[in-house]
Amino acid sequence: MSKIAAIFDFDGTLSRGHSWEGFRRYYANYEKRRILSIFAFLTTHIALWLLVKCKLYNKEKCWLKWTEDLDGVFKGLSKEEVQKMSQWVVDEYTLKLSRRDVVDILSQHKQKGHIVVIVSAVFSEFLEILGQRLGVPDVIGTKLELIDGKYTGKVVKPLCFAENKAKLLKEFINQNGLEIDLPSSFAYADSIFDVPLLKLVGNPVATYPAKDLRQLAEHNGWQILP
Repeated sequence: MSKIAAIFDFDGTLSRGHSWEGFRRYYANYEKRRILSIFAFLTTHIALWLLVKCKLYNKEKCWLKWTEDLDGVFKGLSKEEVQKMSQWVVDEYTLKLSRRDVVDILSQHKQKGHIVVIVSAVFSEFLEILGQRLGVPDVIGTKLELIDGKYTGKVVKPLCFAENKAKLLKEFINQNGLEIDLPSSFAYADSIFDVPLLKLVGNPVATYPAKDLRQLAEHNGWQILP
């Protein structure tokens, strides 16, 4: 028998904060020896964002590069070190900025017996800890390359972003032998880049949407929260 799924984006949807800011704070407080790597990342990538604002650079390419390059700050770290950082960011930053109304909706889906999945561009190790805190074992994120027990600073492509979110979700469903009634399922997301994911289900919900997604949601007659 097919089951209903509830798919949730993370940054901007379940949380008002953004994971990269949480890691910046961790580095500033506990890893000052590596803070230069965060500073270098922010300096170069904020410059890219300014080019986007001036319409001199493609917005999607900017976010792709932002997501891929951010993982470079973990180069040389062990799995245990990244887990320790991720636990701090989840507990001391992310959950304190969670959108309680959206988390409540997630809980309601769980109570109804729906399959809840968090799908995000954030790396998988972080999402696994977040999922533990929220009681959501099924998470799909960007995978970090790990060789000989150390992270290389590179990602295992494809990044879980834009169209790849929908693609990786489909792969997850197939690999786990799940029977999902997609026309009856729900998806919650805030970004225009999440449109492929939202279109995958019969009940897309533009959740605290950016202006361009709100306009599209209004045009398509999608639910908008709030």
